[in-house]
Amino acid sequence: MHPRLMEKNNNHIFEAEQIGLYLLSGSIQETEKKIYADAMQKLNISFSEYEQLLWNKMLKNKWNMACIDAALAVQEPSNPVRRKLFTMLAILEASPNYTSYFLSRKFSIFYLFKIGIIGFRAILRALVGIFIVNTIKRKCN
Repeated sequence: MHPRLMEKNNNHIFEAEQIGLYLLSGSIQETEKKIYADAMQKLNISFSEYEQLLWNKMLKNKWNMACIDAALAVQEPSNPVRRKLFTMLAILEASPNYTSYFLSRKFSIFYLFKIGIIGFRAILRALVGIFIVNTIKRKCN
C-alpha cells in the first residue's frame, strides 16, 4: 500500500476508535474499524475548513464529539461531519458484535427517570456544542 494511503487508512482507523468510544462508550473491534476505513475511502467525504476544524475538535475527546454532534443535529443536521458519525453508527448497528446495544430490552418504570436525565444532558450538550460550533464558525469567517 502506498505510504499516503496507509496514513489515510490509519487516520480512518483512529476516527473509528474515537467514534466507537462516543457511540458505545467502549472500544470497538478491528473488523468494524476496517469496515469504517473502507467506507471512508469509498465515500471520500470532503470537508471545508470549518468542517475540518469541527472534526479535529471532535476527535480530541468523547465530550467534544457529543457536544458538537448535538449542536449540529440542531443547527446543521446534514453537515458532512455527521455523515461520518452516521456511517459508523450504521456499521455498528449492522454488526452482530453489537446487537445487544441496539435491541430493545425490558425496562422498569425507573427507566423513565433515566430517560429524563439523559434528555436533560442532551440539552446541556447541545448548548455547549452550539457555543463551540459558533466559535469555530467565527474563526473561519
